[in-house]
Amino acid sequence: MFVGRERELASLDQLYASDRFEFSVIYGRRRVGKTALINQFIEGKKAIYFMGVESNAKQNLENLSRTIMEYETGM
Repeated sequence: MFVGRERELASLDQLYASDRFEFSVIYGRRRVGKTALINQFIEGKKAIYFMGVESNAKQNLENLSRTIMEYETGM
Protein backbone atom coordinates (compact mmCIF):
# COMPACT_ATOMS: atom_id res chain seq x y z
CA MET A 1 0.00 0.00 0.00
CA PHE A 2 1.35 3.41 -0.98
CA VAL A 3 0.16 6.44 0.99
CA GLY A 4 1.00 10.10 0.58
CA ARG A 5 3.70 11.66 -1.56
CA GLU A 6 1.15 13.24 -3.93
CA ARG A 7 3.30 16.36 -4.34
CA GLU A 8 6.42 14.35 -5.21
CA LEU A 9 4.48 12.11 -7.63
CA ALA A 10 2.97 15.20 -9.30
CA SER A 11 6.45 16.69 -9.76
CA LEU A 12 7.73 13.47 -11.29
CA ASP A 13 4.66 13.21 -13.54
CA GLN A 14 5.29 16.77 -14.76
CA LEU A 15 8.88 15.90 -15.67
CA TYR A 16 7.76 12.66 -17.34
CA ALA A 17 5.17 14.50 -19.48
CA SER A 18 7.70 17.10 -20.61
CA ASP A 19 8.69 17.15 -24.27
CA ARG A 20 12.30 17.64 -23.21
CA PHE A 21 14.87 15.20 -21.85
CA GLU A 22 14.56 15.26 -18.08
CA PHE A 23 16.78 13.72 -15.42
CA SER A 24 15.88 13.53 -11.78
CA VAL A 25 18.00 12.63 -8.78
CA ILE A 26 16.19 11.47 -5.67
CA TYR A 27 18.15 11.50 -2.44
CA GLY A 28 17.55 11.70 1.28
CA ARG A 29 17.93 9.96 4.61
CA ARG A 30 17.71 6.21 4.84
CA ARG A 31 14.34 4.53 5.30
CA VAL A 32 12.10 7.45 4.23
CA GLY A 33 10.51 5.74 1.19
CA LYS A 34 12.62 6.86 -1.76
CA THR A 35 12.57 3.43 -3.42
CA ALA A 36 8.83 3.04 -2.80
CA LEU A 37 8.25 6.47 -4.37
CA ILE A 38 10.25 5.54 -7.46
CA ASN A 39 8.58 2.15 -7.82
CA GLN A 40 5.12 3.74 -7.48
CA PHE A 41 5.98 6.39 -10.06
CA ILE A 42 7.42 4.08 -12.74
CA GLU A 43 4.66 1.49 -12.44
CA GLY A 44 3.20 1.08 -15.93
CA LYS A 45 5.66 3.51 -17.52
CA LYS A 46 8.55 2.97 -19.91
CA ALA A 47 11.41 3.60 -17.51
CA ILE A 48 14.87 2.48 -16.47
CA TYR A 49 15.53 2.23 -12.74
CA PHE A 50 19.15 2.37 -11.66
CA MET A 51 20.48 2.79 -8.14
CA GLY A 52 24.09 3.87 -7.85
CA VAL A 53 26.25 2.31 -5.19
CA GLU A 54 29.05 3.70 -3.10
CA SER A 55 31.90 2.52 -5.24
CA ASN A 56 33.81 4.38 -7.85
CA ALA A 57 32.31 6.38 -10.72
CA LYS A 58 33.67 3.97 -13.33
CA GLN A 59 31.87 1.01 -11.76
CA ASN A 60 28.59 2.93 -11.50
CA LEU A 61 28.87 4.00 -15.15
CA GLU A 62 29.52 0.41 -16.23
CA ASN A 63 26.53 -0.80 -14.19
CA LEU A 64 24.29 1.93 -15.65
CA SER A 65 25.42 1.05 -19.18
CA ARG A 66 24.66 -2.62 -18.54
CA THR A 67 21.21 -1.73 -17.18
CA ILE A 68 20.42 0.34 -20.28
CA MET A 69 21.66 -2.42 -22.59
CA GLU A 70 19.56 -5.04 -20.81
CA TYR A 71 16.50 -2.79 -21.07
CA GLU A 72 17.00 -2.11 -24.76
CA THR A 73 17.79 -5.70 -25.78
CA GLY A 74 15.49 -7.48 -23.33
CA MET A 75 18.38 -9.69 -22.21
